[in-house]
Amino acid sequence: MSIEIERKYIIDETEANKLKGRSIKKIGIIQWYLRSEENEIERIRLQLIRKNGEIIEKWNYAYKANTDIPHVKIENEKDYFIENITELFNKKMVVKIRHVIKENPEIVLDEFIEFEYLHYNINERYLLEIEMKDIKKYNTEDFLNELKRENIKIMKDVTEDYKYYNNNIAMKSVKALGLKEILEVLKWKI
Repeated sequence: MSIEIERKYIIDETEANKLKGRSIKKIGIIQWYLRSEENEIERIRLQLIRKNGEIIEKWNYAYKANTDIPHVKIENEKDYFIENITELFNKKMVVKIRHVIKENPEIVLDEFIEFEYLHYNINERYLLEIEMKDIKKYNTEDFLNELKRENIKIMKDVTEDYKYYNNNIAMKSVKALGLKEILEVLKWKI
């Protein structure tokens, strides 16, 4: 188990485009939610990572639990192998491109990708996340100082609005989506 210390922000399209241009890498992500309760989630994630001209697929499982502090979570991640992928398409899911702006602290811009049969619970297309990697206590001001250092303009801090957590953004596809279709879009975008 580890501790995840992060905050989430809404940014506008202009700022998002600026950050996409600054990204040091892009990762295609599909997340399926096996269990999503008020304070705990379990999810399967498939990441597409471009390395040396090739695209590597990396699967993992994660358990996350909220704490009394909105920007602090308990997390347990491990590599995962799935035998029956079609089962996952009966679950709520999110498809996104993660634009990595900085690795420590980790600053990422998540771009949510919708499909004809998959739409999310938010209107925003982009969310910015900052995750502090050093384990110590952080306050809101530390995150704001990091945003200033990186010259990133935010519209709103949504860390305490659980509507903006991936498990709440996720939806079931109204018609069967194929993994091949999603992978083609993600490969093209990364």
